[in-house]
Amino acid sequence: MTIKSLLLFLTISFVSHLAMAANVFAPVPESEKQTITVQDQKIEVLVKPWQSKRQRGAAILVGPTDSQASGTGLIHFLRAEVPTYGWASISIKPTEGLYRPNFATKAEEITKAGEEQLSLEPHQNTPKYNSSQLLELRNFQLSVIDDCISQLEGIGAEYPGKRIIVATDDSAGMVINLLFEDKLPKPDLLVVVNPYREFDHIIEEQNRGLSIAQQLSEIDIPILDIQSANGHQISKAESKNRKDLNQLKSSHHYRQYMLELNLNNQSGWKEALNHIGSFARKIAGK
Repeated sequence: MTIKSLLLFLTISFVSHLAMAANVFAPVPESEKQTITVQDQKIEVLVKPWQSKRQRGAAILVGPTDSQASGTGLIHFLRAEVPTYGWASISIKPTEGLYRPNFATKAEEITKAGEEQLSLEPHQNTPKYNSSQLLELRNFQLSVIDDCISQLEGIGAEYPGKRIIVATDDSAGMVINLLFEDKLPKPDLLVVVNPYREFDHIIEEQNRGLSIAQQLSEIDIPILDIQSANGHQISKAESKNRKDLNQLKSSHHYRQYMLELNLNNQSGWKEALNHIGSFARKIAGK
Protein backbone atom coordinates (compact mmCIF):
# COMPACT_ATOMS: atom_id res chain seq x y z
CA MET A 1 0.00 0.00 0.00
CA THR A 2 1.41 3.38 -1.00
CA ILE A 3 1.54 6.32 1.40
CA LYS A 4 -1.14 8.09 -0.65
CA SER A 5 -3.53 5.13 -0.51
CA LEU A 6 -2.82 4.66 3.22
CA LEU A 7 -3.66 8.31 3.91
CA LEU A 8 -6.85 7.96 1.86
CA PHE A 9 -7.85 4.84 3.82
CA LEU A 10 -7.19 6.56 7.17
CA THR A 11 -9.15 9.62 6.07
CA ILE A 12 -12.16 7.55 5.01
CA SER A 13 -12.01 5.56 8.27
CA PHE A 14 -11.81 8.75 10.32
CA VAL A 15 -14.75 10.36 8.53
CA SER A 16 -16.78 7.17 8.88
CA HIS A 17 -16.02 7.07 12.61
CA LEU A 18 -17.11 10.70 13.02
CA ALA A 19 -20.32 10.05 11.10
CA MET A 20 -21.12 7.06 13.31
CA ALA A 21 -20.40 9.04 16.47
CA ALA A 22 -22.62 11.88 15.29
CA ASN A 23 -25.43 9.43 14.58
CA VAL A 24 -25.10 7.67 17.94
CA PHE A 25 -24.95 10.75 20.13
CA ALA A 26 -27.50 12.87 18.27
CA PRO A 27 -30.61 13.89 20.27
CA VAL A 28 -33.64 11.65 19.79
CA PRO A 29 -36.02 13.36 17.32
CA GLU A 30 -39.64 13.76 18.36
CA SER A 31 -40.74 11.66 15.38
CA GLU A 32 -39.09 8.60 16.98
CA LYS A 33 -40.84 8.97 20.35
CA GLN A 34 -43.96 6.99 21.22
CA THR A 35 -45.63 5.88 24.45
CA ILE A 36 -47.52 2.85 25.68
CA THR A 37 -49.58 2.53 28.86
CA VAL A 38 -48.57 -0.22 31.25
CA GLN A 39 -50.37 -0.63 34.57
CA ASP A 40 -51.68 2.94 34.33
CA GLN A 41 -48.20 4.33 33.72
CA LYS A 42 -46.90 5.95 30.55
CA ILE A 43 -43.85 4.09 29.24
CA GLU A 44 -41.59 5.66 26.63
CA VAL A 45 -40.89 3.74 23.44
CA LEU A 46 -38.33 4.90 20.88
CA VAL A 47 -38.71 3.67 17.31
CA LYS A 48 -36.02 4.19 14.70
CA PRO A 49 -37.05 3.01 11.21
CA TRP A 50 -34.78 0.78 9.17
CA GLN A 51 -32.19 2.64 7.12
CA SER A 52 -31.14 0.04 4.61
CA LYS A 53 -32.26 -1.30 1.25
CA ARG A 54 -32.73 -4.59 3.02
CA GLN A 55 -35.73 -4.54 5.36
CA ARG A 56 -35.34 -7.54 7.61
CA GLY A 57 -37.73 -6.78 10.49
CA ALA A 58 -37.47 -5.20 13.91
CA ALA A 59 -35.23 -5.50 16.96
CA ILE A 60 -36.64 -4.86 20.44
CA LEU A 61 -33.94 -3.44 22.72
CA VAL A 62 -34.10 -3.73 26.51
CA GLY A 63 -31.25 -2.22 28.49
CA PRO A 64 -30.32 -2.68 32.14
CA THR A 65 -32.85 -1.69 34.77
CA ASP A 66 -33.05 1.93 35.87
CA SER A 67 -31.95 3.16 32.42
CA GLN A 68 -34.01 5.08 29.89
CA ALA A 69 -35.52 3.88 26.60
CA SER A 70 -32.76 5.78 24.78
CA GLY A 71 -30.35 3.62 26.72
CA THR A 72 -26.78 4.15 27.77
CA GLY A 73 -23.65 2.66 26.29
CA LEU A 74 -24.32 -0.42 24.19
CA ILE A 75 -28.12 -0.08 23.98
CA HIS A 76 -27.83 3.59 23.00
CA PHE A 77 -25.37 2.59 20.29
CA LEU A 78 -27.48 -0.30 19.01
CA ARG A 79 -30.60 1.86 18.87
CA ALA A 80 -28.84 4.16 16.42
CA GLU A 81 -26.89 1.58 14.41
CA VAL A 82 -29.13 -1.51 14.12
CA PRO A 83 -31.38 0.23 11.53
CA THR A 84 -28.43 0.45 9.12
CA TYR A 85 -28.39 -3.38 9.13
CA GLY A 86 -32.01 -3.50 7.99
CA TRP A 87 -33.65 -3.79 11.41
CA ALA A 88 -35.95 -1.14 12.83
CA SER A 89 -35.00 -0.56 16.47
CA ILE A 90 -37.74 -0.46 19.11
CA SER A 91 -36.38 0.55 22.50
CA ILE A 92 -38.37 0.39 25.72
CA LYS A 93 -37.64 1.81 29.13
CA PRO A 94 -36.74 -1.12 31.37
CA THR A 95 -38.39 -1.63 34.74
CA GLU A 96 -37.07 0.30 37.69
CA GLY A 97 -35.28 -1.32 40.56
CA LEU A 98 -35.18 -4.91 39.33
CA TYR A 99 -33.02 -6.83 41.80
CA ARG A 100 -31.93 -3.59 43.39
CA PRO A 101 -33.30 -3.78 46.95
CA ASN A 102 -32.88 -0.88 49.34
CA PHE A 103 -29.48 -1.48 50.89
CA ALA A 104 -30.11 0.95 53.74
CA THR A 105 -30.89 -1.89 56.14
CA LYS A 106 -32.34 -0.56 59.37
CA ALA A 107 -30.26 -1.24 62.45
CA GLU A 108 -33.09 -3.02 64.27
CA GLU A 109 -33.50 -5.39 61.29
CA ILE A 110 -29.90 -6.56 61.26
CA THR A 111 -30.42 -8.95 64.16
CA LYS A 112 -33.84 -10.29 65.11
CA ALA A 113 -34.12 -13.20 67.52
CA GLY A 114 -35.72 -16.28 66.05
CA GLU A 115 -35.42 -15.08 62.44
CA GLU A 116 -33.13 -16.76 59.96
CA GLN A 117 -30.42 -14.39 58.73
CA LEU A 118 -29.62 -14.06 55.05
CA SER A 119 -26.48 -15.77 53.80
CA LEU A 120 -24.55 -13.61 51.34
CA GLU A 121 -21.16 -13.60 49.72
CA PRO A 122 -18.60 -11.26 51.35
CA HIS A 123 -18.79 -8.77 48.45
CA GLN A 124 -22.58 -8.39 48.70
CA ASN A 125 -24.46 -5.90 50.84
CA THR A 126 -27.31 -7.19 52.96
CA PRO A 127 -30.61 -6.36 51.26
CA LYS A 128 -33.56 -5.08 53.25
CA TYR A 129 -35.99 -7.57 51.67
CA ASN A 130 -36.46 -11.15 52.76
CA SER A 131 -37.10 -14.08 50.42
CA SER A 132 -40.86 -13.61 50.03
CA GLN A 133 -40.57 -9.85 49.55
CA LEU A 134 -37.89 -10.22 46.90
CA LEU A 135 -39.96 -12.87 45.12
CA GLU A 136 -42.95 -10.51 45.12
CA LEU A 137 -40.79 -7.69 43.74
CA ARG A 138 -39.37 -9.93 41.03
CA ASN A 139 -42.79 -11.19 39.96
CA PHE A 140 -44.21 -7.68 39.81
CA GLN A 141 -41.42 -6.44 37.59
CA LEU A 142 -41.59 -9.52 35.38
CA SER A 143 -45.24 -8.68 34.77
CA VAL A 144 -44.32 -5.09 33.88
CA ILE A 145 -41.80 -6.03 31.21
CA ASP A 146 -44.15 -8.76 29.96
CA ASP A 147 -46.85 -6.12 29.45
CA CYS A 148 -44.36 -3.75 27.81
CA ILE A 149 -43.05 -6.19 25.20
CA SER A 150 -46.49 -7.64 24.51
CA GLN A 151 -47.77 -4.16 23.61
CA LEU A 152 -45.06 -3.62 21.04
CA GLU A 153 -46.68 -5.89 18.46
CA GLY A 154 -48.78 -3.01 17.14
CA ILE A 155 -45.74 -0.76 16.78
CA GLY A 156 -43.69 -3.53 15.19
CA ALA A 157 -46.44 -4.24 12.65
CA GLU A 158 -45.09 -1.33 10.62
CA TYR A 159 -41.89 -3.32 10.14
CA PRO A 160 -42.82 -6.79 8.87
CA GLY A 161 -40.24 -9.55 8.89
CA LYS A 162 -38.21 -11.30 11.56
CA ARG A 163 -38.14 -10.31 15.24
CA ILE A 164 -35.10 -9.95 17.47
CA ILE A 165 -35.00 -9.26 21.20
CA VAL A 166 -31.73 -7.82 22.49
CA ALA A 167 -31.61 -7.68 26.28
CA THR A 168 -28.66 -6.80 28.49
CA ASP A 169 -27.56 -7.31 32.07
CA ASP A 170 -30.31 -7.92 34.67
CA SER A 171 -33.06 -7.21 32.11
CA ALA A 172 -31.65 -10.12 30.07
CA GLY A 173 -32.16 -12.43 33.05
CA MET A 174 -35.77 -11.29 33.23
CA VAL A 175 -36.46 -11.72 29.50
CA ILE A 176 -34.94 -15.22 29.58
CA ASN A 177 -37.27 -16.15 32.43
CA LEU A 178 -40.35 -14.85 30.58
CA LEU A 179 -39.45 -16.72 27.39
CA PHE A 180 -38.77 -19.91 29.33
CA GLU A 181 -42.23 -19.65 30.90
CA ASP A 182 -43.83 -18.94 27.50
CA LYS A 183 -45.11 -15.57 28.67
CA LEU A 184 -43.63 -13.69 25.70
CA PRO A 185 -44.11 -14.28 21.98
CA LYS A 186 -40.97 -16.08 20.85
CA PRO A 187 -38.72 -13.93 18.66
CA ASP A 188 -36.77 -15.33 15.74
CA LEU A 189 -33.56 -14.52 17.61
CA LEU A 190 -32.73 -13.78 21.23
CA VAL A 191 -29.56 -11.84 21.97
CA VAL A 192 -28.45 -11.66 25.60
CA VAL A 193 -25.50 -9.55 26.71
CA ASN A 194 -23.92 -10.19 30.11
CA PRO A 195 -27.12 -11.80 31.51
CA TYR A 196 -27.53 -12.27 35.24
CA ARG A 197 -30.07 -12.37 38.06
CA GLU A 198 -28.85 -10.82 41.26
CA PHE A 199 -29.93 -12.07 44.70
CA ASP A 200 -31.66 -15.16 43.28
CA HIS A 201 -29.98 -17.19 46.01
CA ILE A 202 -31.95 -15.25 48.64
CA ILE A 203 -35.26 -16.53 47.28
CA GLU A 204 -36.27 -19.84 48.84
CA GLU A 205 -35.12 -22.72 46.66
CA GLN A 206 -38.60 -24.07 45.92
CA ASN A 207 -39.56 -20.66 44.46
CA ARG A 208 -36.27 -19.89 42.76
CA GLY A 209 -36.73 -21.74 39.48
CA LEU A 210 -34.03 -22.83 37.06
CA SER A 211 -30.79 -20.96 36.51
CA ILE A 212 -30.23 -18.78 33.45
CA ALA A 213 -28.05 -21.50 31.91
CA GLN A 214 -30.73 -24.14 32.43
CA GLN A 215 -33.47 -21.92 31.05
CA LEU A 216 -31.44 -21.05 27.95
CA SER A 217 -30.93 -24.76 27.27
CA GLU A 218 -34.72 -25.25 27.29
CA ILE A 219 -35.60 -22.29 25.03
CA ASP A 220 -35.98 -23.59 21.47
CA ILE A 221 -35.09 -20.47 19.49
CA PRO A 222 -31.73 -19.26 18.15
CA ILE A 223 -29.76 -17.59 20.95
CA LEU A 224 -26.69 -15.37 20.73
CA ASP A 225 -24.95 -15.11 24.11
CA ILE A 226 -22.46 -12.24 24.36
CA GLN A 227 -20.15 -11.86 27.35
CA SER A 228 -17.68 -9.07 28.03
CA ALA A 229 -14.82 -8.99 30.50
CA ASN A 230 -16.33 -5.95 32.22
CA GLY A 231 -19.77 -7.53 32.62
CA HIS A 232 -21.36 -8.14 36.02
CA GLN A 233 -19.37 -10.62 38.11
CA ILE A 234 -22.34 -13.02 38.33
CA SER A 235 -22.67 -13.07 34.55
CA LYS A 236 -18.95 -13.71 34.12
CA ALA A 237 -18.98 -16.50 36.71
CA GLU A 238 -21.91 -18.22 34.98
CA SER A 239 -20.72 -17.79 31.37
CA LYS A 240 -18.95 -21.17 31.20
CA ASN A 241 -21.99 -22.97 32.61
CA ARG A 242 -24.23 -21.24 30.06
CA LYS A 243 -22.00 -22.47 27.26
CA ASP A 244 -21.59 -25.98 28.67
CA LEU A 245 -25.32 -26.58 29.09
CA ASN A 246 -26.02 -25.41 25.54
CA GLN A 247 -23.14 -27.10 23.74
CA LEU A 248 -25.36 -29.86 22.36
CA LYS A 249 -27.30 -27.30 20.34
CA SER A 250 -26.21 -26.54 16.80
CA SER A 251 -24.30 -23.32 16.13
CA HIS A 252 -27.48 -22.04 14.49
CA HIS A 253 -29.38 -22.34 17.77
CA TYR A 254 -26.77 -21.26 20.32
CA ARG A 255 -23.54 -19.37 20.05
CA GLN A 256 -21.52 -17.67 22.75
CA TYR A 257 -18.99 -14.93 22.04
CA MET A 258 -16.46 -13.68 24.56
CA LEU A 259 -15.76 -10.14 23.44
CA GLU A 260 -12.17 -9.04 23.05
CA LEU A 261 -13.08 -5.48 24.04
CA ASN A 262 -15.00 -4.09 27.01
CA LEU A 263 -18.48 -2.65 26.59
CA ASN A 264 -17.59 0.75 28.01
CA ASN A 265 -16.48 2.28 24.71
CA GLN A 266 -17.57 2.56 21.10
CA SER A 267 -15.05 0.00 19.85
CA GLY A 268 -16.55 -2.62 22.15
CA TRP A 269 -20.08 -1.68 21.10
CA LYS A 270 -19.07 -2.04 17.46
CA GLU A 271 -17.62 -5.49 18.13
CA ALA A 272 -20.89 -6.58 19.72
CA LEU A 273 -22.89 -5.09 16.84
CA ASN A 274 -20.81 -7.02 14.30
CA HIS A 275 -21.60 -10.30 16.06
CA ILE A 276 -25.30 -9.43 16.29
CA GLY A 277 -25.48 -8.32 12.67
CA SER A 278 -23.71 -11.44 11.38
CA PHE A 279 -25.88 -13.86 13.39
CA ALA A 280 -29.08 -11.96 12.55
CA ARG A 281 -28.34 -12.12 8.79
CA LYS A 282 -28.26 -15.91 8.99
CA ILE A 283 -31.57 -15.93 10.84
CA ALA A 284 -33.15 -13.56 8.32
CA GLY A 285 -31.79 -15.59 5.43
CA LYS A 286 -30.96 -12.48 3.43
